[in-house]
Amino acid sequence: MGKIINRVMRLIHSLRYMRKIWRDGGVCQVHVDRIDHGGVLKQKRVLITGGSRGIGLAIARKCLSEGAHVLITGRSEDSLNAVKDEMAGCPLSIMPWDLRDVSQIERNLRAAEDLLGGPIDILVNNAGVLAGGQQLFDLTEERWDATIATNMKGLVFLTKEVCRQWVRQKHKGKIINMSSMRGVLGCVDGPYGMSKWGVNGLTRGLGLAMAPHGILVNGIAPGIIDTDSISIEIDSSENAYLGCVPVGRIGLPEEIAELAVFLMSDAANYIVGQTIVCDGGYSLKA
Repeated sequence: MGKIINRVMRLIHSLRYMRKIWRDGGVCQVHVDRIDHGGVLKQKRVLITGGSRGIGLAIARKCLSEGAHVLITGRSEDSLNAVKDEMAGCPLSIMPWDLRDVSQIERNLRAAEDLLGGPIDILVNNAGVLAGGQQLFDLTEERWDATIATNMKGLVFLTKEVCRQWVRQKHKGKIINMSSMRGVLGCVDGPYGMSKWGVNGLTRGLGLAMAPHGILVNGIAPGIIDTDSISIEIDSSENAYLGCVPVGRIGLPEEIAELAVFLMSDAANYIVGQTIVCDGGYSLKA
């Protein structure tokens, strides 16, 4: 009996060791459950800036699966057309739009409503640039202006106009501001972190100001997500391991999309002005 117990204990120890190697030794596979909300966004009109790739595209796909009519914008008309071709038959519209040019916002919003067939119900401020990780003492005026123009200026003036129209029309809507874990880690990493810190502040202040009008504003702060905008070369379908993150892996755009659709739904109507961090615990290390 003692020998059997010893063998069982050794087997258990070996299995635990193999599990440790699998999870912590440089190999990690990821499965993301897709929650079927049963068409929770049916007949909703959703505008997603920067929606032709990465997180924005994942959010667009999830919104479409929940019955929404979606309009994605971006600077590259070729990228937008490629997405449109890929999703032929879906209620997806595209619009080339450079948010840095605030003079075009009112005109483009009218065009967006025409494409969507009515007023926008949900705005996802996803467009942004990473600014190459430039640090404070390496900061140039050119890099500052380029980053702030997209990450804050374009976002602020678009949001301002959408909210102005909604208040005038007494239209209840939702806004999701895409921030970053860098927005909660301090502002020494150059214009990117500073811009996202500002987005978090806008989310809080606008959330408070707009809630009495039935307009709910929240944000999401992703961590290191497997998109082509990051400099880390990882193929998450093969191995998502990333040792610098407490959970030991990179995040997937689909994980952010699941959270975004929850915030868009009426299940989240008591959440106001919050920026939800989804970074695998990375920011907790600070």
